Amino acid sequence: MWHIWGLGLCISLLVWAQPRLRVLTGTYLRPIEGEVVTPPPVEFPNLFSEKKAERSRKFLKALAEAESEEDIPRIDSLLRSYVTKFSVHDFRDTTSLQFLWRWAQVREFLKDTLTSSYLYGLCLRNMRNAPSEIRVAYRRLQERWRSEWVPLEYYRKIARLRQKIDTLAPPKGVLLSLGPHINSPHPDYAPYMHPSGQVLIFTSRRDQVLTAADPDQLRNEDLYFSQRDIVRGGFRPAEKFRDIINSPYNEGSACLNSDGTLLIFARCDSPDGYGSCDLYESRYEEGRWQTPRNLGPTINSSAWDSHPFLVGDSLLFFASNRPGGFGQSDIYMSRLQPNGKWSPPQNLGPLINTNGDEVTPYYYEPYQTLYFSSTGQPVSYGGYDIYKSRWNGSFWEEPRNLGPLVNTDGDEYYFTIDGRGNKIYYARATKKDRRNFDLYSFELPMEARPDAITKLSGYLIDSLSGQPLVGVVIAIDLTEGTEITPVFANKYGYFEFRLVQNRQYQLMVLDTHLIRIPDTLTLIDDKNFSIFLTTAELQRPYILENLEFPTNSAEIPPESYGRLDYIANFLLKYPFVTLRVEGHTDAIGDPAYNRKLSQQRAENIRKYLLEVTGLPPDQIIAKGYGPDRPLLPNTTEENRARNRRVEFILEVPPEKLTLMRLDFAFGDEWDLLSPEAPPEESEEYMTDPEFIFPEIELPDLANEFEEVVSRDFDPPMLPEEEDENEEEP
Repeated sequence: MWHIWGLGLCISLLVWAQPRLRVLTGTYLRPIEGEVVTPPPVEFPNLFSEKKAERSRKFLKALAEAESEEDIPRIDSLLRSYVTKFSVHDFRDTTSLQFLWRWAQVREFLKDTLTSSYLYGLCLRNMRNAPSEIRVAYRRLQERWRSEWVPLEYYRKIARLRQKIDTLAPPKGVLLSLGPHINSPHPDYAPYMHPSGQVLIFTSRRDQVLTAADPDQLRNEDLYFSQRDIVRGGFRPAEKFRDIINSPYNEGSACLNSDGTLLIFARCDSPDGYGSCDLYESRYEEGRWQTPRNLGPTINSSAWDSHPFLVGDSLLFFASNRPGGFGQSDIYMSRLQPNGKWSPPQNLGPLINTNGDEVTPYYYEPYQTLYFSSTGQPVSYGGYDIYKSRWNGSFWEEPRNLGPLVNTDGDEYYFTIDGRGNKIYYARATKKDRRNFDLYSFELPMEARPDAITKLSGYLIDSLSGQPLVGVVIAIDLTEGTEITPVFANKYGYFEFRLVQNRQYQLMVLDTHLIRIPDTLTLIDDKNFSIFLTTAELQRPYILENLEFPTNSAEIPPESYGRLDYIANFLLKYPFVTLRVEGHTDAIGDPAYNRKLSQQRAENIRKYLLEVTGLPPDQIIAKGYGPDRPLLPNTTEENRARNRRVEFILEVPPEKLTLMRLDFAFGDEWDLLSPEAPPEESEEYMTDPEFIFPEIELPDLANEFEEVVSRDFDPPMLPEEEDENEEEP
């Protein structure tokens, strides 16, 4: 019996473009400042120098003296001078990182939340087995402005519930296979979709030739392509690049320039290579691909270089585990210079790269957004997760995890995004064979889209107490008719979405009821909204008012066992709930005696519930208050009878509270403890309609035309663009 009382609603919507305070259907609009993305608070001008920061005896002595005198400003100055001289080598040095950690603590002590959070994040990214204290401090500093996505299994429940009560659909994203024209019985992975959407390139081990250099005796890696059929629609069945591209060695991870005339790819174990895997280029000239050329020692190293991604014609991202990086594999960038040569690769720095692996970069040029997979970022769902970070003109923004709809507790890497930024293509292994990858597509959820850059944020506040509320906030994209992955408001009531501009949205709060905010919000340009949403909710404890103990006795009366059994069943259904049993008396008699008696009565109830449920002893707490907490003045016998009571206070983890209320509101249809298996668990997948190649009958013209096409002829990757100035005949 959980008593939830009436729910009132009033919303304050703050929009910085509005000139003055005004009232509109219960919504208040006031001006605020737009969000300003600040650069990293610490710069490392010597980051890529050859030397480590020098730790002189003078510095260590001065630091020890400052610490002994507790001279915080002096400690801060010494550590700042030392840490800002860091090079890449220091980020790999355990002793140096201890000073980074120490400076983070000093900046936190000085209330510099921005710098200390940034420094803690660098510690987590670069320390191997970072102490738990660092992660706790990092989350503590970020928790006020971080709202977590609802866990995936609960999100699916919310989506099913919403479908029953509303015509708006959940996100359209469904994992789709690229079908038999692309996938084979053998591993297919590393897709690349050209921004034009006209050609897909991928890597496959379907070739019958085994690779002797492969310790696992896997099939040879080769490059394949599929082109869009402009007549029939869909993509044509995959074809293998000619042997001038594919060799007896392993080829993979290819990309094209803007007009499809330059192919850059990785080749491994080749005699002309500089390391285990190198980057090569091939030009499309005179109707065929030319002999690949190694990009040379400026780009390639004596280690592993792979996963190229070419932006336009002159910007190249790739992954490498060469010496001098931050971790096992880092992401590098090189530009094509006017003389036709690539510039020396530049490491993307300690915010993107970590002490783990960073691989498979993808750069979405229209919004200057870098996608990559990493094992070392602070927020992760599993092994390799996909992240995105925007280039802000002079610095990278802190990488954001793409969320639970894209990332799982497994590995997500080898991916590409279409030119519109709507769909992601990536490789996924089957359950039966974890090494047998196939290619799939998935519609990007809102939080993963490159154009989702406008922040919509706000607070849930209890209007009765003024305290924050923990609830599920749903944003609905009215323009597309879909929902965005819901978020929990954190313990401060704060929630945040990143949304696509020039669309209309509506907010809903998932509590005892689905509360729809009456006004729609239109995000225009780069304007930012802060929404202050307030609900009034009075939550009462469950009171057994008629549970009467004999005078001066703590024995539970037999007629009360039925109600106590109800409480026991409740605890068994929700084993994450902690129960407080609180005993109260009236003010008649000695207060100390009444406290002792109420404590014994509460303890007896606790013992009974523990015996019936078998729960751990610390899950049920007994406390007797005697006459100290009356509900009513002890002036009449009726009031004193109300004050003689036992209360059961339920303490629920914040992330479970809203879900329990759903259970109460919607009954057995909302099965909290046994969520349905996600659709992805099935091994059967629908085929992406984009990759269904229509089978149509064509007339046999073999006898009417001579075969004039050489078998050595390569079709161009991209169709030639029509000349708009050419006159029609």
